[in-house]
Amino acid sequence: MINIKPELSLTENFDKDLTLEILCNEKIKIFQRKKGYRFSIDAIILANFVRLKRYEKVLDIGTGCGIIPIYMTKVMGYKNKFIGIEIQKELYELALKNKELNSCENIEFIHDDIKAYVNNFKNITFDAIISNPPYTKEQTGRKCPGQSRLIARHETLLPLESLLNGASKMLKQKGRLYLIYPVKRLGELIWRAQSEKLEAKRIRFVHPRKDKQANLFLVEFVKRGGIELIVEKPLYIYENFYYTEEIQHYYA
Repeated sequence: MINIKPELSLTENFDKDLTLEILCNEKIKIFQRKKGYRFSIDAIILANFVRLKRYEKVLDIGTGCGIIPIYMTKVMGYKNKFIGIEIQKELYELALKNKELNSCENIEFIHDDIKAYVNNFKNITFDAIISNPPYTKEQTGRKCPGQSRLIARHETLLPLESLLNGASKMLKQKGRLYLIYPVKRLGELIWRAQSEKLEAKRIRFVHPRKDKQANLFLVEFVKRGGIELIVEKPLYIYENFYYTEEIQHYYA
């Protein structure tokens, strides 16, 4: 990720507390706060794990600054209808700014809590749901400085069970849920997902390097899917201190 000093011509009211990330051969430009939660490579590798069909409607839970739907639209070429929901007002406003900056008319951002959204819009369903959720259980792990980062990384406002329950309710039959999650919580995730009628169908382990154990995994759940599970080849992030060829392709 490259921090670029923004040109003021990009926005008339440029906020000096923002940085501008110019990615993927200038295909996308993303504003982020200098302090607080900032997206990581996790969002990019999750986006590349997702499989969409034409005309499918997609929900991104915890969209943050909008990186996943914007990346999938501008870099991967998807024209699907995306809805990104974000509970933090500051991040929601950034998502709106980034949507305008990247001219993504197919994306809608909503400022809401997914738990309330599920209850208020019971008749809305999606073909696919994507989430790069908080990884750390409440009361465990090293606390992140700043409220924004704390909410984004700890299950303060979005416990795993609430995420899976909401996703199951909002998915169509045979709809898919895509997540990236820590390997140490694999068993818990599979168990809780099954209780919500979500069956793991594809999984891919993510390793920092070939000589390191996986620390993350990507998973595709299908609502009321069968029990067959495909384990895909490992994804390696670094080789000799540089991104692997596959990761470089993601940023091309």
